[in-house]
Amino acid sequence: MPPRSPNTSPQHAGHRILFGLAIVGIGVLALLDNLHVFDIELLKTFWPLCLVLWGVGRLVWRAQAGSAMVGVLAIAAGLVLTAENLDYLRFDWQDWWPLLIIGAGVSILMRGFSPRPHPGRSGDATQPAHGALVDIDATFSGINQRIDSRAFQGGRISCTFGGVELDLTQATIVGDEATLDIAAHFSGVDLRVPRDWLVVVEVASVFGGVEDKTVPPMNPGPRLVLRGDVMFAGLDIKN
Repeated sequence: MPPRSPNTSPQHAGHRILFGLAIVGIGVLALLDNLHVFDIELLKTFWPLCLVLWGVGRLVWRAQAGSAMVGVLAIAAGLVLTAENLDYLRFDWQDWWPLLIIGAGVSILMRGFSPRPHPGRSGDATQPAHGALVDIDATFSGINQRIDSRAFQGGRISCTFGGVELDLTQATIVGDEATLDIAAHFSGVDLRVPRDWLVVVEVASVFGGVEDKTVPPMNPGPRLVLRGDVMFAGLDIKN
């Protein structure tokens, strides 16, 4: 029997709800713009509120200590951009852009002082991992991971302003199917899979790209189901 999808966790369900609300909001603003319901360009003016919504999600469903800082920065940036678009505030980004670097540094420090105690989690290790479930969280960082588990069951990748390279070519799926949940925002994810795996892509893309370069096997073996969302990000899958 296929393993239970990690999408069933409350954290991933919450992320999906917020991501869906952001997409609906963008669509509503675009529709109202096209219908000229208001005198101002709604999409151009209020798009930064998506950053606020995403930041709230990072605060509510925190994967680690640094997630709170990322959420605060996203909320602050979204509110400032919205206020600037409404001419309530004049903000010179040339003077204040170093705050982004400071926030990134604080986020990294918080993760360093509050390491996750879960054994077998991928984290930022560069050595081969043997766990059945992969759990990668790359925030303002890059992770290069190779999984050689003989009983791979899937897992999750969360990547924000970072990059992830995951090599599964030495892994083996137990049963018929494994599910890998991917949430990539302003990031890049490169995924390598064995040639006998059939890759099923069920990933939503908003201002991003998903490219499946794998060659479908003539005699399909186990399936790797990819679910999640990429926003202002890229997902590349290859053998």
